[in-house]
Amino acid sequence: MTQKQTTLSLQESVAGCWLGKSIGGTIGLSAEGDIGPLNFTYYDPVPTIAPPNDDLELQLVWLHLLEQKGFELTQEDFRQAWIDHIHYMWDEYGRCRWNLRRGVPTAAVGTFENWFGSSMGSPIRSEIWAILCAGKPEHAAAYARLDASLDHGREGIAGEVFLAVLQSLILDNVELRNALRRALEAIDPQSETAKALQLAFDLHAHGHREWNAYHEIVATHGQENFTHAPLNLALIGWALLYGDGDFDKSLLLGTNCGYDTDCTAATVGATLGMMIGPEGIDERWKTPIGDGVFIGPGIIGIQAAETLADLTDRTLKLQKKFAKQSLTPLPALPAIPVVNLNDLPGTIGILPRGETSPVPWANGELPREVLEAGGAEWTWTVGPESRNGCRFVALAREGCRFYLDEQLILDCPTESEFVPAVHRPIQEAKTIFQPSQASYRVRLELNSRSADQEASAYIGLPNYHITTWDGSVLPHAATLPAPEPKVASNDQ
Repeated sequence: MTQKQTTLSLQESVAGCWLGKSIGGTIGLSAEGDIGPLNFTYYDPVPTIAPPNDDLELQLVWLHLLEQKGFELTQEDFRQAWIDHIHYMWDEYGRCRWNLRRGVPTAAVGTFENWFGSSMGSPIRSEIWAILCAGKPEHAAAYARLDASLDHGREGIAGEVFLAVLQSLILDNVELRNALRRALEAIDPQSETAKALQLAFDLHAHGHREWNAYHEIVATHGQENFTHAPLNLALIGWALLYGDGDFDKSLLLGTNCGYDTDCTAATVGATLGMMIGPEGIDERWKTPIGDGVFIGPGIIGIQAAETLADLTDRTLKLQKKFAKQSLTPLPALPAIPVVNLNDLPGTIGILPRGETSPVPWANGELPREVLEAGGAEWTWTVGPESRNGCRFVALAREGCRFYLDEQLILDCPTESEFVPAVHRPIQEAKTIFQPSQASYRVRLELNSRSADQEASAYIGLPNYHITTWDGSVLPHAATLPAPEPKVASNDQ
């Protein structure tokens, strides 16, 4: 049965938001990365707690930041919060922390050499800005834009702004479809995120059946990176529209759509929770997870809320304080500066095949000169961080081979999926290696000499964080413990 939006107190809406976020993150976590349509009807497996999820954890860091610093935040405040408190290494988080450790100027951290700037790491943390700025969508947009700029570019920023505006309006009891329309107006209409959302809205408006609309959205905006923000934002909009205010239906659509399911389901759950409050959510969703808030080892040094009730009280306290002040929206983001790779620690010179002049590079996507030459050579100096083992990634869509001292270590096949993170490549493109000498000569051969090919190489630590090829030790090392290795390779 369709549940109509009713007028709630702000306390009820905020409590419903965090409960819905917890429920959605929990059901979606078990299917993260699976390609839809899926067939969830309930939690699978049924949980006993709401497990840690970065969708909520990073917002606990921002809550701590607001409580410590107040409302006039800057990019520098977020920079320090990332350094002090966020040690996760996934995708854009890992690129952000790598850029911070190397001293990339703050205004460029989100865009410099960040292949994952269009991913879901920032849209998932919109709720705290919506609550702080309930009924003040311009302010919510400004905070979301500032937050997202540390680890994202245009699309990731657009996604967080859209959701922060949407939810700020929902908390002001604006009807869902009207709020969706106004939130879309708040982002760049030329962004892929806006175009993907508009497609979802148009398909719904023209009466397309929900799964027919889904397949058209995926066909237009899908890609092999399951965290691609434009696609997942469109799926959130799709689930909200076709769910028509019904919590169960919306939540299950937000899960069964697949792709970044913990993010889509958590955002759908939070948004519907704002509309119906905790009393509007069936007990079958609430009982298994309880009221606890749990954080993982990648979040440190904050006074985290331990329960959803405490989280509700603390965010409401900030909102009431914010509402009493006559603050103008935060200023526009500063211009993104040009970054000189040679000015950054960890930069090395690598020699394109057949050339005599090295080109600067550090990690990740390979320079154009290397792509055109079909490979490169360089020296790996084993530093303190990698003496106890490291992870190599050599990934190219057209295939490549990675050698250490002329021993073949990796042989990535042609037509490989290209998602260049230390923890995500196909099995043939990654390995764990235990060094036994002070340095090695690296040779990378690419199957193609196209300047437009996609190819990357990485050295990372056992905990998946990126490290240096020249053996230098950068500041602010991550404390995240290493997972148990699934593959162990000595010198081969």
